[in-house]
Amino acid sequence: MARPVHPLRSMLLLVGLLLNVGTPAVAASFDCQKASTPVERAICASPELSELDSTLGAHYNRAIAKLAPDQRDALRSGQRTWLKARNACAAEQDKLAACLLPLLSQRVVEVGKLTQPDTAALDATIASIPYHPAEAAQGLKRYPSSELAAAWRVYLHRFEPASGVTQEEAEASRQQALKALADDDFARSVFSDIENDQSVSRDRVELTLLRMMIERAQYAFFADQRAYVHCFVFSRQGEAAYDAFGSLYGSTRDTFAPICGPQGNLFEQGPWKQLSSSFDEALSTASGNAGTIRFASYADWHLMALRATVSPWDFLKAPAAKADDPEQSVRDWTDEKSWPKEQRQQALAAVEPARQATSTWLQHERGLSADEGQKAAREIVRQWMSQRLDLISENSGGE
Repeated sequence: MARPVHPLRSMLLLVGLLLNVGTPAVAASFDCQKASTPVERAICASPELSELDSTLGAHYNRAIAKLAPDQRDALRSGQRTWLKARNACAAEQDKLAACLLPLLSQRVVEVGKLTQPDTAALDATIASIPYHPAEAAQGLKRYPSSELAAAWRVYLHRFEPASGVTQEEAEASRQQALKALADDDFARSVFSDIENDQSVSRDRVELTLLRMMIERAQYAFFADQRAYVHCFVFSRQGEAAYDAFGSLYGSTRDTFAPICGPQGNLFEQGPWKQLSSSFDEALSTASGNAGTIRFASYADWHLMALRATVSPWDFLKAPAAKADDPEQSVRDWTDEKSWPKEQRQQALAAVEPARQATSTWLQHERGLSADEGQKAAREIVRQWMSQRLDLISENSGGE
């Protein structure tokens, strides 16, 4: 059973659902499929740089639409000058990312302030954490009243010793972030349960606090204006981050779990679209019968897609001895009303092409060997299908 939602937060969540707010995805401002220069390829290869470039593109487009003609001309001229400086990073072949990061961060702030002065600089500081933790720590000090900045100082102390954040500073920041939860009894109780659970690692505890502060910053409500800049935590902190940022509340609040979109275009490829569309009708029927717990399932699906593209090596682990066989479950399905035979056959026909597309993508984009790509692809497809079959089975009467 879903736990109660704080009245104010419930209203905000309803507004978000009505607006059909999506989760910001990791993507550059240009088509990475057509990336042809070392700089473009470096941006596409890095989630941090892709986020910054995407954010810069969004800021630039809004500024062009908003500014007076003479200001637009000045912005275009400044952008051309900046692009020359950015492209000059190609000379730093061994340090491309280190060259691009400060240039992108600075430009995001410069252009972002034209349309979003209150958050552009803070987001650029956060995005710089993997590359310049000490400078980021100093930058966060410019936001003494920000609970989000406080949570990031806690993160820096825990995971980035080179940041120089002291134990005393981290504890003061932690108390500041916890104080912010005073107006949200539900979130505070969930966090307390996690913090007091001896089986939960300290890494996950601190990342859960960060996750809650990101939620409160309401990036998801302004997805077209404020791109997620925390996506590096998944590649850097691995299991603890996946545990902390997935389904947490068992209610509509999980709609706003700050899960970054999958990297690259794996799930946009034809075989995956075909597999997904074959489940659509059955999932629609099942979702209509399910309660708000379904939002936790949706969050877990998003997290699994992110993990498949960021940490595919996790899927090389052997599945449990009693791991289910979703293909057999589809073959054995008997409830024609909830999932017609024709669509089930389409699903089964799409499985192997999805595996092959995934294996090829993993080899090309993540450097897995042919054997590793095939093994990881098989497990990714299995988990993807099993997650959806669980929801369908539990809410449609099918077997």
